[in-house]
Amino acid sequence: LRTTDQAELVKRVLYAYEQCLLCFAYSAEVWCEAAVFLQRVSEAGNTSSSEKWLEEVSALYSRAASHPLSQNLLLNFAHADFEELRQHFDKAEEVYKSLLQFKDVNATLVYIQYMKFSRRTGGVVAARLVFKQAREDLRIHHQVFVAAALMEFYITKDKTVAFKIFELGMKRFGDEPKYLLAYLDHLSHLNEENNARVLFEKALSAIPPENAREIWEKFVEFESSVGDLPSLLRVEHRRASAAKDLSDTALLVERYKYLDLLPCCEAELTLIGYHGSTKKGVSVIASGGVSTSGAVKQNISKPDVSQMRAFKPSTLSGVAMNAVPGGYYPPPTACAELLTLLPPPDCFQGPFVQLEPLLKQLKNCSLPEHLEPGAGVESFRVLKRKRVSLEGEEGEEGENPAPPPANDIYRSRQQKRVTTATTS
Repeated sequence: LRTTDQAELVKRVLYAYEQCLLCFAYSAEVWCEAAVFLQRVSEAGNTSSSEKWLEEVSALYSRAASHPLSQNLLLNFAHADFEELRQHFDKAEEVYKSLLQFKDVNATLVYIQYMKFSRRTGGVVAARLVFKQAREDLRIHHQVFVAAALMEFYITKDKTVAFKIFELGMKRFGDEPKYLLAYLDHLSHLNEENNARVLFEKALSAIPPENAREIWEKFVEFESSVGDLPSLLRVEHRRASAAKDLSDTALLVERYKYLDLLPCCEAELTLIGYHGSTKKGVSVIASGGVSTSGAVKQNISKPDVSQMRAFKPSTLSGVAMNAVPGGYYPPPTACAELLTLLPPPDCFQGPFVQLEPLLKQLKNCSLPEHLEPGAGVESFRVLKRKRVSLEGEEGEEGENPAPPPANDIYRSRQQKRVTTATTS
């Protein structure tokens, strides 16, 4: 911008963001980028200017949340964190409360972030009040109970309160597999073997068999880790009775796998019909003894991106430039060199072939299947007769054509060639 004035530079950048927001007012990314830019400027400036830019950030967030992105969770959460950093807890809390006023907002995530904010600013007691408010809201899902229970366990170190919250959630989400898995993970980490087995039995009785696949996998993993072999075999037998699509070999794979390690190679797993776990960190089909945590790598043909040509916007496109709306793709290097050697298209003035009549004649003409010897000579004679007859008709209508020259070498050679072809 050819300026060393920091204030002028910031104004120019803000002007660019304002121009961008005229077209992208509903893009949270642009608003967040502008706010982060002003925050970095405030950190690099002096005290008086920093406070000025921080006020600009707060005004920018308020503008975005007032109308275009009032229900955008990303932008509102960033606004609340910004106000929390400035010790403006009332403004930050007002952001969460305003979000909960909308009916179609994701209230579960809002309550979870609201509880975290209350715990940071007001302690566990304030977070419990938010959790009490969340329980009365019918829009929430099981994640609120999981977040509240784990917060009590990690912050207050009281596993009894966490256990009571999980049991309270069982009354509303006792048939939700994801909630049961989170509860089972918590009990497994606490070494509550008896309570975990009771919860497994309760979950398997409440969930339909087609939705209990992850519960069975967790049960087998639990018995393999803390139980004895007879208990593990009983669980596998019950699982085989409940799930008819698993073979005995697939059950062995489930028994011996650990995290993302599987006892068979990819080809063997395919033949077995093992489709793996849906948990994060366990691959669908893994190679034998090798840790693979991603998705299945398939042999998919990919284009050679090194041969790609850059798109050039243009209102006019030249010849053989692969014109597309808005511009064109330049031809390959070899074709471009050839085009430079060829004369320009303006040099060709005709004749121009009418393609439709030509294709129609080619379509309607009948060609012989077998060409007999001398057929070419006969065809030449027929054409010659037609030409002579046409010339005769033209001569009768107009003046007589001039006689051929006496020493016509071309005609003598042509007659000799026809005579030789006839005799042979």
